[in-house]
Amino acid sequence: VEKDLASFRTRMIRGALDALNARERLIITRRHLAEASATLEALGSELGISKERVRQIESRAMRKLADLVEPQLRKALGSRANGPATPSLT
Repeated sequence: VEKDLASFRTRMIRGALDALNARERLIITRRHLAEASATLEALGSELGISKERVRQIESRAMRKLADLVEPQLRKALGSRANGPATPSLT
């Protein structure tokens, strides 16, 4: 069961990241998926934008990810149990 869950999680994350544009994907990957999280300031310098703009792009990308992943989770959880609806992830 753990292997199935890990596989599902990996497929879900990859699919969701593919829906982001290159800059959003870079920011999410470097801020949340890298071993050493990059700062807003470091990413801003690398991309030639302000740290506030990096934060805005990150926020928009996180909303996109939540919008993509939540229905998949609801569907997966609904197929495993007939309990109450799951709470919103946004």
